[in-house]
Amino acid sequence: MDLAVSFSQLFLAAVFAVAGFAKLSDRASSRKAIDAFHVPRRLATPAAVAVPMVELGVSAALIAAPTARAGASAAVALLTIFSAAIVRALRLGSTPDCNCFGGLTQTQVGRGTLIRNAGLAAAAVLVIAGGRSVGALHWLSLAAAADRPLFAVLVSALAGLGWFCWVLLRQNGRLLRRLDGYAGPVTPGKGGSTSLAAGAPAPDFDGHDLSGEPVSLASLLAPGLPAALFFTDPGCGACELVLAAVAEAQGRRADQLTLAVLSAGSIDRIKRKAAEFGLDRVVPLDDDALLDAYGIQGFPAFVEIDPDGSVAAGPALGADPVRAAISRARPAPSGASRLDVAPR
Repeated sequence: MDLAVSFSQLFLAAVFAVAGFAKLSDRASSRKAIDAFHVPRRLATPAAVAVPMVELGVSAALIAAPTARAGASAAVALLTIFSAAIVRALRLGSTPDCNCFGGLTQTQVGRGTLIRNAGLAAAAVLVIAGGRSVGALHWLSLAAAADRPLFAVLVSALAGLGWFCWVLLRQNGRLLRRLDGYAGPVTPGKGGSTSLAAGAPAPDFDGHDLSGEPVSLASLLAPGLPAALFFTDPGCGACELVLAAVAEAQGRRADQLTLAVLSAGSIDRIKRKAAEFGLDRVVPLDDDALLDAYGIQGFPAFVEIDPDGSVAAGPALGADPVRAAISRARPAPSGASRLDVAPR
């Protein structure tokens, strides 16, 4: 039993140490992930520092025998809080990035995340209820004196392998962030789509919003204002950062821009997301045809269309570019009134 408890402590200490250091080294991603879980904005920045610091504290406590059970109890509490936040997000129809290991990996939360948390919690419970308190390196003392040099070589090799994996995962995280931030033109090819250039005619479409009202490019341009299409998906974590700006543009700024939300995903999740943020003129997408027509290969995305039906600029892709494009000030046309462009 002592051997199992010792290995559990070592394993948990390593997991929480990697998670804590990774989050601290990429606090910007940590803050975005916390925002995606609907934590109040005033708490997001301090939480981006507090969470990894607590994780590092748990890791340190698990190493020594006198503090091992306290560290394991804190680990169970922390995993319970994380799991509750994940369950809440899933019930709201959102699957934000877990950010469990900072920018090292990018994994959306789901049942797999909950199962992993349950496994870690089970290891922590073993430390709490596993008999006498031992240290994370207690297993070394169980080896025969003649075998200890071999164990030292093994530990050194594992440390080197761990360092190599850390470097590899950091490189992988940088690559994923570059891909997420890419918003350049898409090269057309087999199965691909062509990015629309500014001045090109905007592809027409016909659909129906959640109330059954017809929505088309012509109806969006009818008030004589610039129109815009916001492409999203209920399971997109980055989209959560933009939806408040979308709702504002559809409401208080409707005299500057006629904005429609085009959403992939199941109709039930689309309806829940629309109700949560107060979105209007939400059109479910039946397939990828319109995404291909506008050159959209990721969410969130935003395309603005001039009143003459031409594309004002190439698609904006990613939370920050999309939010900036939506929030850009636009003068109201002369003679236009808010009543003329009120949302249906």
